[in-house]
Amino acid sequence: MKSRMEVNAATFAFVDAQNPDVWRLFEQFTFHMIRRGFDHYSARAVLHRVRWETATPLEDQSNYKINNNWSPFYARKFHEKYPQYGGFFRNRLSRADRITKEAA
Repeated sequence: MKSRMEVNAATFAFVDAQNPDVWRLFEQFTFHMIRRGFDHYSARAVLHRVRWETATPLEDQSNYKINNNWSPFYARKFHEKYPQYGGFFRNRLSRADRITKEAA
């Protein structure tokens, strides 16, 4: 039986792959905050803005909506893609770290 974190990671991976616009908005809004001069910001706040801008079920017609539980995964994805901004999102140590690495 999978743990809740493993289910969240698997769901995130599926939905992320099917909905690249969510990731593009996450990047866009994060870079907006970086350009405004923030050294640190909340991945959850960025994800809430993405949710606000989309405000509909995701494009893959899965009836998934953007879940708060995905903010740690998006933050880690951002740091992995843009290591020069490592630490912009302050990540707590989490089982998501292990699961995210195993899924890669």
